[in-house]
Amino acid sequence: MLLFRTAPDDNQLKVEQFKAWLKSIDQNGDGKISRKELRHALRALGLKSAPWKAWRALVHADLNHNKHIDGDDEVEELIKYVMKRNWGIVIV
Repeated sequence: MLLFRTAPDDNQLKVEQFKAWLKSIDQNGDGKISRKELRHALRALGLKSAPWKAWRALVHADLNHNKHIDGDDEVEELIKYVMKRNWGIVIV
C-alpha cells in the first residue's frame, strides 16, 4: 500500500496522487475499494475514527449502492468528500 505523509508541511496531494493511493489500497485487486480496505488504509495513515470515516466516505461516494467505491464518478465523489472533511489530507 502506498502511504503518504500527513504532517502539516507535507499533506498536499495532487488528484492523480490520491487516485494512485486509492488503487494501492485495493488489497484483492478487484478494482473496487471496499469499506474494509478503506478502513485499513485510514488506520495505516494514523487517522482517528478510521471505521467511522470509512463508513461515512462510502455512504457519501457509493453512487450505485454496491458497497464499494468503483468507477470514475465514485472516485470523484470520494475526492470531493475528502476535500470537505478534515482527514489531514489536502487534495490540490
